[in-house]
Amino acid sequence: MDELLSEAMAPVLRDLRSAGIASPRVEDRDWTELPDSVSAMLWSPDGSGVGVHVSRSLQGFERVAMVADQVQEWAIEELWGQAPTNWPMYPHHPDSHPMTATTRDGTAVWACPADRGPFAPIGAL
Repeated sequence: MDELLSEAMAPVLRDLRSAGIASPRVEDRDWTELPDSVSAMLWSPDGSGVGVHVSRSLQGFERVAMVADQVQEWAIEELWGQAPTNWPMYPHHPDSHPMTATTRDGTAVWACPADRGPFAPIGAL
């Protein structure tokens, strides 16, 4: 897998593991036709897959947030029907929405979409 994508994905996969969610099988695959992007596929145990990509022109923290958003979509689909789908859960609203990936002051963070409060850097859950 491209080093930029691997570096961007590592903190997100760390957060998945800390929540007890099995990481997807990651396959290096150039599926996007965007000239500035690198891509891969995330595969679930049931054989379903989703593509992830990241732009080379972004800064490192922006790439982490971009990948986190895509991996979060995979995780929510993976959890559907098995466990709560609000991953990552925001402790102040545990029975509601998941946090969203964003950037703040040069850092990729998980934040509450309702009050915009940052909770934790991506990779530190």
